[in-house]
Amino acid sequence: MAQKKPILPPALNPGDTIGIMAPSSRREKTEVTEFESILTARGFNVYVHPQTLARHHQTAGTTAQRVDALHDLFRDKAINAIFAAGGGNRATTMLQHLDMDLIRKNPKILIGYSDVTSLLGAINADTGLVTFHGPVASRLRRPMPKAQLDQCFNMLAGQSAPIPMNRAAVLKTGSVTGRLVGGNLSLMTCLLGTPWQPDFKGAILFLEDCFEETSRIDRMLVHLDNAGAFDDIAGLVMGKFSDMQDTGGTKFGYSMKEIVAERLDGRKIPAIMNAPFGHAKDLYTIPFGATATLNAREGKTTLSFAGPVVK
Repeated sequence: MAQKKPILPPALNPGDTIGIMAPSSRREKTEVTEFESILTARGFNVYVHPQTLARHHQTAGTTAQRVDALHDLFRDKAINAIFAAGGGNRATTMLQHLDMDLIRKNPKILIGYSDVTSLLGAINADTGLVTFHGPVASRLRRPMPKAQLDQCFNMLAGQSAPIPMNRAAVLKTGSVTGRLVGGNLSLMTCLLGTPWQPDFKGAILFLEDCFEETSRIDRMLVHLDNAGAFDDIAGLVMGKFSDMQDTGGTKFGYSMKEIVAERLDGRKIPAIMNAPFGHAKDLYTIPFGATATLNAREGKTTLSFAGPVVK
């Protein structure tokens, strides 16, 4: 899909109302109550859409219920931002039913990660709305480093300080500016060949994943490569790939570094690994579709922004 003109959502400030819905797996009332209190303590009003507690097999309601809930929150003028309640499975079933005109005419912050990647990518590709790869509401129940939690809410309020990535491993040095595209690797590959495939031309691709066989990570990266993504991107930011497994009777054997280095062979683009975002402890918020500059230098790597990513 051709790149759309970016739409910046309005900023989120204390006193505003955050809407919560569950686009993927079902949630428990106790956890919903807990993360509602966490957001309230930060000065926000919170509206939990009734769908959030719906149940249909593993999922938080049927596809129609989840789509209707997301549309309700985008339509509601009293809602200033939308947090996904959690990740899991089946957000992709929503994509072909989304009213993109409704979303385009009512731009607001949408934030989540993991399975929510499909919504972030599809909405950005179709409308140009900058979305946010960051904590789902249930992630707030786990102790997040204060600096990362503050960075999330500061960014949503319009303060886009550089993201420190000085502990990341630099595979290829350099500096490049481009649109940020990415999220969970498994879900990014699900967007390939669909009407919502991201425009990789000149992009900085950021990826993370968890609980996967190393061989599957390799297969998905090769699939991205075969689809032309690595020919088009200007930079690569690999986040945390936590709890990787190699359980085959004959071990796969390749390390993550070897897998990524093979995709970069012959390509002169800045690239880093083990950047601070993913399913483990670290989760800095990254604006999907915003323009950023990656400076990859050993011990001094940063991801910075020319200005606010909200208006």
